Amino acid sequence: MRFFASARHILLACSALGLGASNLAYAANTGKTAEPTAIKRYLGDSDMPFSRAVQAGDFLFLSGQIPLNEKGEIIRGSIEDQTNATLDRIEETLKLAGADFSHVIKATVYLSDIALYEQFNKIYKERLGSNFPARSLVQAKLAGGVDVEIEVQAWVGAQNSPAKH
Repeated sequence: MRFFASARHILLACSALGLGASNLAYAANTGKTAEPTAIKRYLGDSDMPFSRAVQAGDFLFLSGQIPLNEKGEIIRGSIEDQTNATLDRIEETLKLAGADFSHVIKATVYLSDIALYEQFNKIYKERLGSNFPARSLVQAKLAGGVDVEIEVQAWVGAQNSPAKH
């Protein structure tokens, strides 16, 4: 058996084993260990077993948002009404972390029926302005019988803030 002779070989071996090669690379190159990334959880209003959002370093990950009113009750009605209510919740959650739609870098949209795409897209365009993130759209049966759910990720790093450019 041949021993690994360099940090590069050790990193490759650890990467293959899933042992955190990025931290090992940092240690190999600097002689220091990496500081753990600060994680902040934004808890929801309900007793559901997930956070409304989680900030890990400069990234903010929102759980899928559905059309709920201030009391946490599902909003029924047109896809336009449901889309606006869902985007309101996203906007509210982004504000908790000091962000807005201009910080969103990725959105995943779930529609109960792909036939709702045009009506959904009209409201989505109006609300996001010209700050379109990368986006995926999936047709799915959604919890609570709603027609739309949106999950977003945002970049909230101060040095890369859209407001700074």
